Amino acid sequence: MDVGSSDLAFYSIFPSCVVLDNDVCRKELASFRDDDPTSAVARASNGELVRVSFILRALPDASRLCIYIDYKGLAASHDAIDYFIYQASPSGPRLSLIPRHFPTECEIETAEVGSWRRNPRTGLLTVDRGDFVVAELHLDLERLDDVDTPLEGQLFRLCYSDRYTGAGEWEVKHTRACGGKAKFCDLLCWWEAHVVVPYGSYLCWVDYSRGIIFCDVNHSSPDLQYLPLPVDHIPVGYPDPYRIGWPQASRAVCITKGGTMKFINIARSDGMLSDESEPGSGFTITISTLLHRGYDDVWWRKDVAIEADQLWDMEGYHNQLPRIVPQFPLLSIDNPNIIYFVLKKNYTVDAGERAGVLWYKYVKGTSSDDTSEMTPCNIFCSLPFFPTEFSKPFLKATPR
Repeated sequence: MDVGSSDLAFYSIFPSCVVLDNDVCRKELASFRDDDPTSAVARASNGELVRVSFILRALPDASRLCIYIDYKGLAASHDAIDYFIYQASPSGPRLSLIPRHFPTECEIETAEVGSWRRNPRTGLLTVDRGDFVVAELHLDLERLDDVDTPLEGQLFRLCYSDRYTGAGEWEVKHTRACGGKAKFCDLLCWWEAHVVVPYGSYLCWVDYSRGIIFCDVNHSSPDLQYLPLPVDHIPVGYPDPYRIGWPQASRAVCITKGGTMKFINIARSDGMLSDESEPGSGFTITISTLLHRGYDDVWWRKDVAIEADQLWDMEGYHNQLPRIVPQFPLLSIDNPNIIYFVLKKNYTVDAGERAGVLWYKYVKGTSSDDTSEMTPCNIFCSLPFFPTEFSKPFLKATPR
């Protein structure tokens, strides 16, 4: 059942956790509804009203952020990129504009190839109820060839709190590797953060071709840690996704119940990282858990490896689903024994509790009309889904 109407019944069926499609659904302003419990409004930096809502669906379907735009009234001269914080609450959601530090579209387009402005990755860390840290980590990419230089960079951060007037100001913190252990050479001459994941007191910048940079962004003197991903091969230099595929389609860093970080890797026998496989192609799904033995001593523990034949022989899979390589893996936030995948085929099945495997429904088309607005568009661009529990406060919401 979709959640996105004024029916009182849906307050009791909000899913406790959802996965969001990275693609935003743009809708006509006239379709915005004030009585939708997920609706929120704020003003952009140019004074225009920004209206948003969510269409929430329980797993294994994807959910979608909707933004409502008056296309005729758009200010052509406003190319600033505004960032907002959406807070779900039993008393109603809140959308807050944060002070601008981010570049404009023109600044991004004119930036040099390899510049952080070409691919800004912003993270949000919840410190306490109503307190957040918004941060970007900028590494000096020209130093990637420095063999003995400790890893360092500039952390742009904003400390935001509901308890004080205003959202604070941006500040720049110089940050470097804890004890000088991590070095630029550990990145093997390339770095590109695909996602930013909150983990405990850290924001984690994840390069799915290489590893994870941890930063305790709320500390007065934040430092960096680096841990390679537990994969068989880490390329030196540019990973060339046009030749071997996009790693986001076969790897995922997930935070599960209790704040545990896990990593899923789908290693294909054909050596590819994305795109559809030939029927019967082999693969191995490996799940690893991040373990700690002190502040800067972390490592991966291999939990389980599932071969293709083992998956295909599972109850609920045999003779019902095509024998192709699954993509876009995700672990359930509530139950780390459940894995979600995407099959780019029009097949659906309930794999059952014993199998521990569920599948996203695949719907063709990418338009955003009433019949196809929930199409998972991000998988066509090899972008992963975004798992979140932000919908939980709606379970206690009072109908408006």
